[in-house]
Amino acid sequence: MRTVFDIFKSDLRAIVKSVFVLIIVLAMGTIPSLYAWINIYANWDPYADAGNVEVALASRDSGIDLKNGSHVNSAAEVIAEVKDDKDIRYCPLDDPEQAVEGVKSGRFYAAVIFEDGFTYDMHHYEEAIGDREAKLTYYTNIKKNAVASKMTDQASAKLLQDINAEYVENMLTQYFGDAEKVADDIDTEEAADTALKQLTGTRDALHDFNAAVGGIMSAGGNVTRALDNAKGELDTGRRNGSADIESAKNKIDQARSTIKDVSKAVDQKTEKLEKAIGDLQKTLDQLQGPIDEKTKEKLIRRAIENADRVLTILQDMRGMLPEHPKTTAGRVTADALDVMIMQTEHVRKLLQTDPTTPEIITDAEAIKEMVDSDLKPSFALMLKDIRKALKRTAPLLKSADGVLDDIDPVLDSAGSTVRGLDATLAGTQTMLTSLETKLDDIIEKVENAEESDRAEVLLDMLGGDPEQYSDFFTNLVEIKATELYEPVSYGAAMTPFYTIIALWVGGVMLVTLLNTNVNRRKFPRITEAEGFFGRFLIFFLIGQVQAAVVVLGNIFLLHCSPVHPWLMWLSAAFTSMVFVILIYALTLAFGDIGRAAVIVIMMIQIAGSSGTYPIEILPGIFNKIYLFFPFPYAINAMREAICGLYGHAYVVYLAQLMVFFVFAVLLGLFVRKPFSGVKAFMSKKMKETEVL
Repeated sequence: MRTVFDIFKSDLRAIVKSVFVLIIVLAMGTIPSLYAWINIYANWDPYADAGNVEVALASRDSGIDLKNGSHVNSAAEVIAEVKDDKDIRYCPLDDPEQAVEGVKSGRFYAAVIFEDGFTYDMHHYEEAIGDREAKLTYYTNIKKNAVASKMTDQASAKLLQDINAEYVENMLTQYFGDAEKVADDIDTEEAADTALKQLTGTRDALHDFNAAVGGIMSAGGNVTRALDNAKGELDTGRRNGSADIESAKNKIDQARSTIKDVSKAVDQKTEKLEKAIGDLQKTLDQLQGPIDEKTKEKLIRRAIENADRVLTILQDMRGMLPEHPKTTAGRVTADALDVMIMQTEHVRKLLQTDPTTPEIITDAEAIKEMVDSDLKPSFALMLKDIRKALKRTAPLLKSADGVLDDIDPVLDSAGSTVRGLDATLAGTQTMLTSLETKLDDIIEKVENAEESDRAEVLLDMLGGDPEQYSDFFTNLVEIKATELYEPVSYGAAMTPFYTIIALWVGGVMLVTLLNTNVNRRKFPRITEAEGFFGRFLIFFLIGQVQAAVVVLGNIFLLHCSPVHPWLMWLSAAFTSMVFVILIYALTLAFGDIGRAAVIVIMMIQIAGSSGTYPIEILPGIFNKIYLFFPFPYAINAMREAICGLYGHAYVVYLAQLMVFFVFAVLLGLFVRKPFSGVKAFMSKKMKETEVL
């Protein structure tokens, strides 16, 4: 140990004695920090000047004339509204072709063109529903700057969202505004008759709109009510005995008449399942062919998505059944679904571990075969049992045997399936149905009133605020976002990545400028271990200076405001120690080859350490190799210090870094000597070239 410190003292004296060497050492201690500081500052708030990104706006829409004689151009209104947007610089142009040409030439990053018919669709929803021709065209120049194109994509998506909200608001205000106008204009009996006709037209329009947005849910309300009524009467029959059995019979008859809709819902689920399985098989077949690595990774991700779709549908269908069915058909159906779920999960696991194994094709084919051989027949038999069970009245209600036990959950899940076909439209349809019913009540009361009283009845019953309705439909859900471990800026969030790179660059500078070998003339009797650790101490000291300088600059110069400043320094110091000894050991063991390997390792880690993009979205090769490199653990440790600690994660990351320290020591002590001959041979050949 004494010899180790003697070597270290000798190195210090050599540095202090020479002003030139001292300047170089001081430069090595500070220059790597510049890399981190410049990059962190450049990324501090990358979207602060997003308003300088130019997007052209132009319109081919000529507008329309309304019934009241006024002219409206919704495209021009939108352009006028967003032209002063601070997030993106929108540039209105009179000529759409000029806007498109501007994107092609690079004058604009993107362009949004309002096509002819935009205003018409904004005011005629009935025709717009069936019109699938695009009314907005978006052009973007990805060649000019890939990041800017993502910014313009988000800006255009926000613009489209605002237009959609305005469209819904305009449509609903139009309908509900009719009712308000009626209330304002009724002054005479003749006006009351006219208003009644307008109300009837509005009611009919609401009915059509209700049907349009309902889609496959058009029968859902009747199915659900009939099933709920039947189940309610079954429960009542059990509680009250024979006195209510006849009433339950009537409701069961109603449920029997709607069981076809339940069967239809099951068929729809099965069709979706078959399509999802077909998509999965198609992707798996493509995986078996000769493909490059990039295509293979894309196909694997697509196959996993298809497998997840299959799994979701199967789990939904399994949720329709009781956990432990008591009828034979129920048990067969549940068992088939359980087996298919298990096989699908196995397919998904194979996709993550061995996506090209023939076993995965066999499992997918087995899932498809079970749909026709087991699932469809068992579901049909179970529905048949339900129909039979519905015919059983008093004996069924009194005995509550196994078939009855299966009816309750099936009826419950059938209703849930119908209601869950489209949850968002269900809420909208409920509101529209309520409004339609209210108008029906108004019309009925007005029609039943005396002619002289109709105006007064209308004035009392109308007067709803159309803005309230439109605001409701355009803001159905309010989201509260809570950000956890939020740094002070984007640049602060990138501080760990660039700081870690700077520390690695600092280590590379050390092995480039400092000699890794100890002068054997000064210390002729030192062992390999003494020489390794003796020279490493000067590398370690300069590395710690680099870590302290970069952290001090991050905190006091850039103001990245870490939650735990001392832990930030500790993570940097620990990282520098590991990086320096790893780079030092590679260079000592393999010479110039080791120095080259250090550069290659750095490039791989910059791309695949999850410093910028999540590791999950990078090509699959990075997911497999990043565990064997130190960057991710060092970055994660510093993120803990900057953004806040979670449990013992900080200690775990430092412990993982320590594994690389141990590896470096073993490399420097035990691998160096066997490769000394190879290193000497390579050095000799390189000198002979007079180039290297």
